[in-house]
Amino acid sequence: MKKQMLRGLSALLLLALVFCAVCMASSAAVGAAEAPTLTVTYTFTGIMRSAPGYAQGQISIHPGAGARSTGYYLLYYADDTDTLKDYDELASVKITGKTVLYTVKNGTLLPPEATRIAVFERASRFLDETPSIGEASAVVEIPAEKRLSSLGTPELSFGAVSDVHMNYEAHNRGAYQKWANALEFFSENGMEYVIVSGDMTGDDSGSENLEADYQKYVEIINASSFPIENIYESLGNHGNTPSKLALFTKYTSGAGEVHPYEGSPYYSVLLEGKNGARDNLFLFMRQELSAPGESASRDNFSKEQIDWLEGMLKQYAKTETNIFIVEHSPFLDVGPGDKFPRGYTALLTFKSSFKQNMRFKALLETYTNVVVMSGHTHLSLYDNYNYSNENGFFANMVHIGSTSQPCAYGASSSYVRNTDGRYEVTPTYGSEGYLVRVYKDYIVYTGYNLSTGKIIPAGCLIIPTTSRKLGDVIHNEKVDAIDYQYLKRYCMETFALKPEQLAAADVNVDGSVNALDYLMLKRHVMGTYKIG
Repeated sequence: MKKQMLRGLSALLLLALVFCAVCMASSAAVGAAEAPTLTVTYTFTGIMRSAPGYAQGQISIHPGAGARSTGYYLLYYADDTDTLKDYDELASVKITGKTVLYTVKNGTLLPPEATRIAVFERASRFLDETPSIGEASAVVEIPAEKRLSSLGTPELSFGAVSDVHMNYEAHNRGAYQKWANALEFFSENGMEYVIVSGDMTGDDSGSENLEADYQKYVEIINASSFPIENIYESLGNHGNTPSKLALFTKYTSGAGEVHPYEGSPYYSVLLEGKNGARDNLFLFMRQELSAPGESASRDNFSKEQIDWLEGMLKQYAKTETNIFIVEHSPFLDVGPGDKFPRGYTALLTFKSSFKQNMRFKALLETYTNVVVMSGHTHLSLYDNYNYSNENGFFANMVHIGSTSQPCAYGASSSYVRNTDGRYEVTPTYGSEGYLVRVYKDYIVYTGYNLSTGKIIPAGCLIIPTTSRKLGDVIHNEKVDAIDYQYLKRYCMETFALKPEQLAAADVNVDGSVNALDYLMLKRHVMGTYKIG
């Protein structure tokens, strides 16, 4: 019996080695055309490496004779004729004189228009105008099978912003005009709704007046072409004291809001799909604070609010419904929003003494197909730290910058206010937001510099709408022997798995699916190992 087990294990290990060799031989690597000074390769990685539209991978730039030894490599998307002029650079990589690597992160979108990536050698870290492809030092092709032919027709569209901060008008940041410009931008681009991840205002302090901020916020909406009843907000850390809650519900009520009790500052909105499309449920939460800077130092939610959230998730998670949670503060050391550990203050903290925070965390670890939108840090999309799902163990977290005051880390580890890492915030510059379009199979976030109208590639995200529960290969909301039988057949190359099934089959979350995943899944089902 022992010999049989050893022979079986040896066979599985051999199968794993064969599978890895096959994966290496068939990896989605792109050999770049050689330019006089540079050679560039683009290797797609991760579970979605074979799926169109998913950009995750590694771009390698190899300098040749005559290449610059100082400055920056600037990477831009291009089509068959020229660079995409509506896009800023995908990346700015410091030249070292040796081969340099740029990692395209999980969740990054490959634009449907892009067929190539062009690499330029420049002295500066970024350019105001996108250069023409004829100036490129090298160009690498994106394989046809990785290109989205088109995004199709969205089932739902909305603008997403955060930290509008009407009080910043007094701080010479042009908050009024920037909010007005954002609303017109969303209207011109056909967005049906606007979602605000908190901090529409300031507080009652010094010369600031909370109600006056709310009144101006609403006045600007009413003067725009965007319907006020289609704008929804979560309550951020400003204007959040118990004595001021009534102002939030007085000035921000939208159409179709369902409050668990009269005047509740947390609520749901269900946008029903049309012509067979999915429904979309939005859950707007309130951090329950008594002062603006308390996010990190207390339990942020009452038991009643988390009970409500849990009930809504249980009710809708097993239906054909896309679920969005809109909540202001991101999480300390979990997900996007803070580029360096503990670099930003007042982040929501997960620790055992904060029982409701921990319940919130457990829910986001259970319902991994949920999308969570946050704000609070103002972190610019240019910093490329606006999406994470914690390698499949957490909900999809999208961090949204500020319409009135982006902030950045840039090349340093210190948090710098009033800059997006390129220019200082002025009354006319410094404003960011998303156009979000929901499709049948994925949700696309397109990040914009609202001051220039250009797309920020690092802020362009693609999120599958299907569940990614690890081990649930056949997507029937449970993990059992059927799943590991499917995975076994896949490893033996007698059965093909779809991209979303591969995402669930990568149980050790190492970017590949092979016999090791099969062994772990089988042990999980037998009760001798726990996935995740």
